[in-house]
Amino acid sequence: MGDERREFDVIVIGAGVSGIYQINRLVDAGFDAVVLEADDDVGGTWYRNRYPGCRFDSESYTYGYSFSRELLDEWHWKERFSPQPENLRYLNYVVDKFDLRRHMRFG
Repeated sequence: MGDERREFDVIVIGAGVSGIYQINRLVDAGFDAVVLEADDDVGGTWYRNRYPGCRFDSESYTYGYSFSRELLDEWHWKERFSPQPENLRYLNYVVDKFDLRRHMRFG
């Protein structure tokens, strides 16, 4: 994007769980949208928090996106309460599968 000025229909702040969901829905609906993320990659909480024992506090499947039956069929959580590395892998998998990274600006 560089110094180029551009207008978007929608700007989403943050590429965490909610931001990833939102950009997917917006792009599917035909909006010209972008995610602005302060960190260097997707994940939000799951990108920043890497302390020992960091994991979901609810069953992993409840964090899975339901906007794609194919995604639900493809991804299999390895643990009932997934640890941070798996959560981050999942979010990156979703972003790459749906080619969402091209709608994101980092740092």
